[in-house]
Amino acid sequence: MIQLAFTFAQNSLNNTMDTYDLAISINPTTPIINDVMEVGQVVAGTIAVANTGLVNAGVYLTADWGPSTGTTDRESTLLANALAVSVFISGATPTQSYIGNLIGLIDQPVIASLITGNSEVVAISVAIPDDRSGPTLLGKAVNTDFVFVAVSVA
Repeated sequence: MIQLAFTFAQNSLNNTMDTYDLAISINPTTPIINDVMEVGQVVAGTIAVANTGLVNAGVYLTADWGPSTGTTDRESTLLANALAVSVFISGATPTQSYIGNLIGLIDQPVIASLITGNSEVVAISVAIPDDRSGPTLLGKAVNTDFVFVAVSVA
């Protein structure tokens, strides 16, 4: 019996690819919170996020934190775990985007769809809860960068 190899080809024609101009800007780029806090105190600041690209954007927020001078990595981790953070999108009816501790503010969606040319104000508040009054956190400090990342959305 003779066997012949059978080959079949299928072409996928007329495929297209496109690139997008995805860009956001923030204002201010300077620190929005620079306070020495006491237990029970709440501090807050706002950052305007603008869609400067050509496509609608979803925006995610991460707190990139680390120890300040004189604070060890372990101590800053304890402090980041203790600090209570709330993130709201300002507006006629503010929308809560995140509530939790600083250590958990990682890749959190804050703006579902930011239309090209529009902006939203992101309000961030930080507090040391009343139940965190022990000596463990006294004199400790963290530096935090709030990092906004945009992804294209329909």
